[in-house]
Amino acid sequence: MSNSSRFVVATHVLTNLAVRSDERLSSDRLAWSVNTNPVVIRQLLCSLREAELVDSKRGPTGGFTLARTPENISLRDVYEAVEDPEPFCFHANEPNDECTVGEHIQPVLGEFLEPAVQAMLDELDSVSIADVHETIFDAADNTALEV
Repeated sequence: MSNSSRFVVATHVLTNLAVRSDERLSSDRLAWSVNTNPVVIRQLLCSLREAELVDSKRGPTGGFTLARTPENISLRDVYEAVEDPEPFCFHANEPNDECTVGEHIQPVLGEFLEPAVQAMLDELDSVSIADVHETIFDAADNTALEV
């Protein structure tokens, strides 16, 4: 089992686009900031474009820009664009229903996890890319950031 970093990397990319809102950024430039392969960034950008969070333009003057203002992109928007809809998944094999725990574990856990997932989505909904951008600049004492 592995955790996904798509949400965090997508937030990083969108924050870069917010910081450099006056220009189009290439996947190479965004990959440099994330310190990853541009292919990884292009895959994420495809999902972000499908969710109408970024726009793209091809060609020598092409690149990516935000499709909305940073204030109008919530972290929930980002999460829903790049992650699986359910943060928790059950094992691929059905539990043994001859076992009391196996028979009841999935519906019981489902009841407990549903409010936790909703609380997470509500919290992500309350934070925008603009909030992330502002907090980064505050943390850097408003000095020039290299992106």
